[in-house]
Amino acid sequence: MDSKKDLWVRLKRYHFDHLAPTHMLERVQEAFGGPDASTHAFAHKLSRKLGWSTRFALQAIEEYRKFLYLGMVAPFTVTPPKVIDQVWHEHLLFTRGYREFCDQVLRRDFDHHPELMPDEAQTAGFEAQYDATCELYQEEFDRVPPAAFWGTPKFAGRERLNERREARRRSDADLWAASGFSDSTPLHTSFDGAGHALPEFGGGESGGAGGGADWSDAASDSGGAGSDSGSDGGGGSGCSSGCGGGGD
Repeated sequence: MDSKKDLWVRLKRYHFDHLAPTHMLERVQEAFGGPDASTHAFAHKLSRKLGWSTRFALQAIEEYRKFLYLGMVAPFTVTPPKVIDQVWHEHLLFTRGYREFCDQVLRRDFDHHPELMPDEAQTAGFEAQYDATCELYQEEFDRVPPAAFWGTPKFAGRERLNERREARRRSDADLWAASGFSDSTPLHTSFDGAGHALPEFGGGESGGAGGGADWSDAASDSGGAGSDSGSDGGGGSGCSSGCGGGGD
């Protein structure tokens, strides 16, 4: 059975090479250089289309990796914040590349279910899914989701949050197995003492980026994307995920 650690390593090693046609790979390498050229090309496309700085776009892509991970391991349907949803939309537009990514990296489908029309009950459902997604982020990565990309989640406080986590573990025990990840142990513990030396882990409630990065700089450098993310109050976008074999 696939492990959480194996999934995360695949996501971290993915360089978005599926997005460029074979005949364009050499030109992408010439334009952006290095082993991560296609990721930088994707970030450049996001920055041009959405008015973000390239730096903000690159960091948004890293947060998108975390959302994809959560979508695979969550025993419930996940909902992204606006910034992450925008990255997801752009990735989906490369239909063949996205399909190959799902097959080779996620190893199952990860469908997008946008809201067709405004509906109060559905919107409330998306908001609840967003809150649950942010809580799972904090549990898996041992840090608060950075507001510049995830908004400001309305956490109920450490004690209440821990109670909800334990209740979810108990009530969703059968769903963990259905998701393909029967181990509900948080991802950050899989990396032992070295895990918190990596920028994606650690920080607890500090909200720090880890590895010396500063998310507040990313927000101010985003060309306005920080406010789009819902950082003044938070909230999920009008869409949810759908995973083949569980999570929908």
